[in-house]
Amino acid sequence: MTAPDFSRGYPPSDAGRHALEHVREFIAAQALPMVEEVERVIGPTAFALEPDGRLADAMVDLKRRMQQASADAGLYCPHLPAPDGLGLGLVDTFYLQEEIYRHGLRGVQWMIAWTDGPSHLVLYWSPEARERRLGDFLAGRTNVAFALTEPGAGSDALALETSARRDGDAWILRGVKHLITGAPFVELAQVIARVDGAGRGELTAFLVPVDTPGVTRGPVQQTIMSDGQTGVLTFEDVRLPDSAVVGREGNGLPLVFTWINWARSRRGGMCSGLAWHCLDRSADYAARRRAFGRPIGDFGAVAERLSDMYLDWRAMRALSLDILSGLDAADVLGGGRVGAAERRDLSTLKTWCDEALLRVADRAIQVHGGRGLLAETGLERIYRVARNLRIPAGTTEIQRAMIAESLASEYRTAPD
Repeated sequence: MTAPDFSRGYPPSDAGRHALEHVREFIAAQALPMVEEVERVIGPTAFALEPDGRLADAMVDLKRRMQQASADAGLYCPHLPAPDGLGLGLVDTFYLQEEIYRHGLRGVQWMIAWTDGPSHLVLYWSPEARERRLGDFLAGRTNVAFALTEPGAGSDALALETSARRDGDAWILRGVKHLITGAPFVELAQVIARVDGAGRGELTAFLVPVDTPGVTRGPVQQTIMSDGQTGVLTFEDVRLPDSAVVGREGNGLPLVFTWINWARSRRGGMCSGLAWHCLDRSADYAARRRAFGRPIGDFGAVAERLSDMYLDWRAMRALSLDILSGLDAADVLGGGRVGAAERRDLSTLKTWCDEALLRVADRAIQVHGGRGLLAETGLERIYRVARNLRIPAGTTEIQRAMIAESLASEYRTAPD
């Protein structure tokens, strides 16, 4: 099924169109053959895990090869300003993400930087860190975890207990981070801590090589996604040079929100692409699968589910493009002002797309019946991911609270 022609109001730029064509070519020529090669060896990849629960070595290898091939093609970091990336805006990046994710979650998705890939935080790395670490990161040869969440600090990020103290010209880092994506295999972590004596809102970010003495990888924390990519990182008197500070001491909170806003903005293209995948698969299956002498798509209950999937997809796509266009104008990831209106838009985007994708994935499984429950079909994997999305980067409840707070503030200050 082709994309609907309602992007006229928010078309990609010339650079975005060129990148989109390049993405399509890369997927056909390199990404899908790479995935199919691995599938021929290990079969369905949905639950490809090692005995200790880690993502299977074959899948980690696929992830790295996919990242590196995409980086070689100049496509891995489209969202970063040049020379680190293509310098594309949020609308342009939406179209790339959508195209990538409409191929499902078999491994093609690793061709674009995500949670453990380069974000705008690399712009704040020290000159020493950029010189020593950035090349491999941008080339897809390494991954970097964003280590914020702690056992006692989730949505209330300011309650974190990880601490850092000065020791001459070095820093000593202590703390435990959990539910960290990439913890079982990343080479570095961007760790958010509070310097001893700092106020509640004064956080500091550190770039920490995971092979530094005192850093320990904890057990895999198997989430609803069962993907073996989440775990614990413990920091026990980890000694770091001053060049490990990301940005400035005490200025970590704006960096946290830069990363979180990036994560929220990505939901548009990801969710639209996955919803498109679910709808395409379901409409095709409903036309081919026969029961009681006719295609199941002729039955009202199935037709209703297909219609509802289509409505949710169209709505999330239109809403995403409208919001992302406004966020582009505000330059929310490039240092522009992120006011109440922009925060509300980001929360709206995340909440609607997360919940709409969950509805779409659920209906796709129902249309496929028993086949929809099979791991090899790939739809239940999308359902698991969709359910997971409602918690990271701010829970659904936090997003609704932010929307309501923004509305209340606006109406309190409105003239009579």
